[in-house]
Amino acid sequence: MKILKHVKIWPNMMVNELVEEMKNSGFQARKLADSVRILTDMIHDKKCTKFLGLAGAIVPGGMRRVIVEIIRNHFIDVIVTTGANLTHDLIEAFGEHHYHKESVVNDVQLYKSKINRIYNILLPNKGYVILEQNLQSIFPKLPQEELSSREFLSELGKHISDRNSIVKAAADENMPIFCPAISDSILGFQIWMHSQSHKLTVNTTLDQKDILDIAFDSKRSGALIIGGGVPKHYIAMAMQTTPKALNYVVQITMDRPESGGVSGASLEEAKSWKKVAVNAKTVDLICDATIALPIIISSLLSRKESI
Repeated sequence: MKILKHVKIWPNMMVNELVEEMKNSGFQARKLADSVRILTDMIHDKKCTKFLGLAGAIVPGGMRRVIVEIIRNHFIDVIVTTGANLTHDLIEAFGEHHYHKESVVNDVQLYKSKINRIYNILLPNKGYVILEQNLQSIFPKLPQEELSSREFLSELGKHISDRNSIVKAAADENMPIFCPAISDSILGFQIWMHSQSHKLTVNTTLDQKDILDIAFDSKRSGALIIGGGVPKHYIAMAMQTTPKALNYVVQITMDRPESGGVSGASLEEAKSWKKVAVNAKTVDLICDATIALPIIISSLLSRKESI
């Protein structure tokens, strides 16, 4: 046993200093510090292929630039995300914004005012109009053929000018983005609309070989899983269906395991499926990702020279 040390704080404390204090404390504070330690080990392992599973309303929640820092600093090698996060990323890339709501809000009045609510964040309908105008002008410039989601997003990223865009950052860094459920988003809807009169289509089954090849060719593998859902399972299934398993995993979720859903499933449970290696370094961090993620990535940036 080790003696618990109470967290000490001081004026002008650096984020990494706070994380160092938290590593000797308890509960989720300790797990957040463990997350930084495991991710540091994962990034330091040059033979490890690193996956980012990105679900939830991460972009509307204000984490867009944090994700871009992860990409541009090559803390990960492969992204698996939802069409919704990409949709919101592109809305911002094309000049619209997400907004804070007032403390008291009437959702019926928001509907009448053509404003959508995501908990305490608002997005005007005009964001989707701007998205459609820009995408429908870009789509004809893309290869007019059947593409995987990875190929489509790589081509799309070449036509985005906003450096704070996740799609552009991945394209700039030659980092693959997989979006296995892209049709479940307005981005997917826009692709479908274009495909009605053009030859460009996105077939997500074409991604299967690519992600399996990446998993199979990995000496070791690790993942930062945010929010669970399809991205979490897509990464885990690539391990399950190849002779591999994740050697490092940090999961940030608010979901519970009792319902049997993948988003709340523990990483220990994943070992029974061979998705996570028996001796893997893992942590289940039960925390809102909009709290944990900026702290974790800021701490990693402070340690960047050492990793």
